[in-house]
Amino acid sequence: MIETVLGPVPASTWGPTSMHDHLVSDSSRLARPGTEPAPELDRVTARNIRYLRRNMLASADNLRLDDPALIARELGATARAGQHGVVEASSWGLGPHHTHLPDISRASGVAVVSAYGAYIPRTLPSWIARMSESELRQHLSDALTVAIPGTTFRAGILGIMGTTADFPPREQAMLRAAARAALSAGAAVTVRLEETARRGLDVLAVVTTEGLPADRVVFTNADEYMDASYWDDLADAGAVLEMCFGTEAVHEGRIDNPQDADRLDFFVDFVMTHSHSRHVLGQSIWTKTQLAVFGGRGYGYLAAEIVPELHRRGIAGARIDEMWIDEPRRLLDRQHVRNSYVDAN
Repeated sequence: MIETVLGPVPASTWGPTSMHDHLVSDSSRLARPGTEPAPELDRVTARNIRYLRRNMLASADNLRLDDPALIARELGATARAGQHGVVEASSWGLGPHHTHLPDISRASGVAVVSAYGAYIPRTLPSWIARMSESELRQHLSDALTVAIPGTTFRAGILGIMGTTADFPPREQAMLRAAARAALSAGAAVTVRLEETARRGLDVLAVVTTEGLPADRVVFTNADEYMDASYWDDLADAGAVLEMCFGTEAVHEGRIDNPQDADRLDFFVDFVMTHSHSRHVLGQSIWTKTQLAVFGGRGYGYLAAEIVPELHRRGIAGARIDEMWIDEPRRLLDRQHVRNSYVDAN
């Protein structure tokens, strides 16, 4: 079974899925000043969009997705383009608002799976930052097997768990807690790696030492470190590499996102030469300027443009189905632990 915000559904019914997007979130803790002179930035408007394409972190409002009705309308484009589901990946530190998700799912016609987790320590609210490792494990376990706090639905996957270049003991403890909670519930975990470091194998070792198989670990936003040798190492170790498309804005002097043309060139070459590698697709929409109403690509971009482009570039249909349907279904399905908690609840 796959846990959605409208309740569990059979995995056999699951279709094409973005494994990484944000629907209602608040990443304003990541705000940073932009270049000067700057326009008025209290709200995202037509007058400051061009500035925010170059200074994406400069407006706290740009880092908030805070209009559920708008998101439902925009998300509807994905259903019309043939996408079945989306994983809402906002963890604590990225300001999740889980209670809005059922209404968004109903209004958009898209099946929504809610992730649940804790991002990097400096972004966390104090109540979760104070948790011990065992307390966090229990909290995450309850989200998977009972309900996400304040809702009547369960998390379908854990994440995004954040890591930084130093990978300090606190982050390791958080990952151990997530790994044990996921293992007990038959769930998977998504982890974001610091793009300037090469700590993926260290991160994977912490998780797998707790018993969680490597193929239940998704490294999100792997497009941020398009290094074929590094990808080789992570793929050979068994992890799932998530390729996100659509984020091309930058923050001058801090964030330099690749362009989708570069992402496509790298990804197609890697997939065509690595038949064993596991992948999922996403967009990681997390700012207002990525929404169609503000001139961005919108949620429908993956299904309407990227997947057809992968076909045009020669990736076999069966291989695309693996990353677009089969891997999401496998990662989200918890059928094998059904008797341990689904029947009991």
